[in-house]
Amino acid sequence: MMLLVYIPPQELRYSKLARLTLFLCVMLPSAVVIWLGNDHNLWACAIGFLWPLALPLSFVNFPVAGALCCSALIQAAVFFLMVRSRKLTSRGKATFAITWGMLFAFLLRLAIAYQAWLAALHA
Repeated sequence: MMLLVYIPPQELRYSKLARLTLFLCVMLPSAVVIWLGNDHNLWACAIGFLWPLALPLSFVNFPVAGALCCSALIQAAVFFLMVRSRKLTSRGKATFAITWGMLFAFLLRLAIAYQAWLAALHA
């Protein structure tokens, strides 16, 4: 007995990506990095994607809360522009969001490693 399965074309597979899906593509890689770094605080995991932009601001004596707010504003503006872009296809938006999320997770991992290296130097 032959089973026929419908596989939609590529345009249909990416046609209706929800904004929540795109946001999770940005947010979840950093949350996983924080979680695996043994910080099982849900709030820390939720705002983990804000740190790669906030850390350079906090290094130049900017208040941490202000740096996190600036990072949130910048990323919200970029996210809004990405979602509303007519030049990007749905697949392009997904690729951009995944690349953005993975880049920020990598930068966060570098920041965690740098902090551990500094702690080992002062120990």
